[in-house]
Formats: sequence, structure tokens, C-alpha cells
Amino acid sequence: MLKKQLGLLDVFSIAAGAMISSGLFVLPGIAFAKAGPAAVISYLLAGLLMIPSVLAKAELATAMPKSGGSYFFIERSLGTLPGTFAGFASWLSVSLKSAFALVGLGAMGMLLFPGRGVWVIKVIALCGCAFFALLNGLSVKGSGRLQSVLVLGLLAALTAYVVSGLPTVKHAHYSPFMPFGLQAIFGVAGMVFVSFGGLTKVA
Repeated sequence: MLKKQLGLLDVFSIAAGAMISSGLFVLPGIAFAKAGPAAVISYLLAGLLMIPSVLAKAELATAMPKSGGSYFFIERSLGTLPGTFAGFASWLSVSLKSAFALVGLGAMGMLLFPGRGVWVIKVIALCGCAFFALLNGLSVKGSGRLQSVLVLGLLAALTAYVVSGLPTVKHAHYSPFMPFGLQAIFGVAGMVFVSFGGLTKVA
């Protein structure tokens, strides 16, 4: 049986943190450039498409409560070779998403140190990578606790941002709502699908 070191808040924070990072601070600008205000619908579609995957993972994790996630599920059902390939693919996807989030963190750091050049992004990204790798290596529980603090702080900041920004919303900014048509909405939905990847990593 998998040893339970993380509680409900810890798991929620890990999933939400993975989605908030690059999915909320980096991708929306790119999504807006490709779909306009209709990027909101793209995010909604991507979220709906993620539901079957989340339900399947929940069922598998309940039936096979072992560490390994996708690797273990596929290894048990399809064999060692597909399991190894799935484990490597899962590791690669998490690594790339983490790199994307760290570059986004570095880009936000440039706001604190303007005019210092692109090297600021690299330094902040490398420092962030080293810090979180060390923290995860030392303690899973400690990592979960820090994630909870960071996510709750982010949710509070986002809530304050939305509430304070609502009175200044201008309807003219949403017209035309679909400047690039339906095709752009579906294309962007596929692009922002990665934003919800944190949900499937809970297992």
C-alpha cells in the first residue's frame, strides 16, 4: 500500500499549483493572441475534456493504491515495456511543464529587475529548479506544506485581483468575441489543455 504522507489540502495544492503556474500566468497571453476573448471558451473546453481522464485516474488509483501513477497502471495492464515507455513519457511531460513554469517565473522576475537582460530569466529559473528539487528530495510532507502556503497565497491574490478588477471591466474589450472564428477556439483548447495536467498527476 502507498504510504499516505499528504492530506487533502496538500494534494489539492499540488494539483492547483501545477495548473496555476504556467497555465494561468504564461499561457493566457498566448491564448488571447490566437483566439481573442473567446480564449475563455477554450479553457472551458479543455477543462471539460480533462474530466474523463481525471475520473479514470481516480478509479485506477482506488483499485491500485500503489506509488508510480500512470507507470504502475500501464505496467500492470499492458506489460513492462509499455509501462516503461509511459513512465518515461510522464517524466518528460512533467519536466517540460516544470521548465515552462520556471521560465515563466523568471520572466516575472524581470519585472523586479528591468533592463538586466535575458540572463535574469535563466538565473531565476535555475535557482527555482535547484530549490524545489532539494525540497522534494528532503521531504515530501515539507514540500506539500510549502505548496499549500504558496497556493493559498496565490488564490488569495487572484481573488483580490478579480474582485478589485470587476468594476473596471469594459464590455468593448470583448468585441468582437471570436475574431479568429471557431477553429481558433478549438486549436487554443488543445494548446491550453496542458494547464489542467496537474489534475492527472495527483495519482
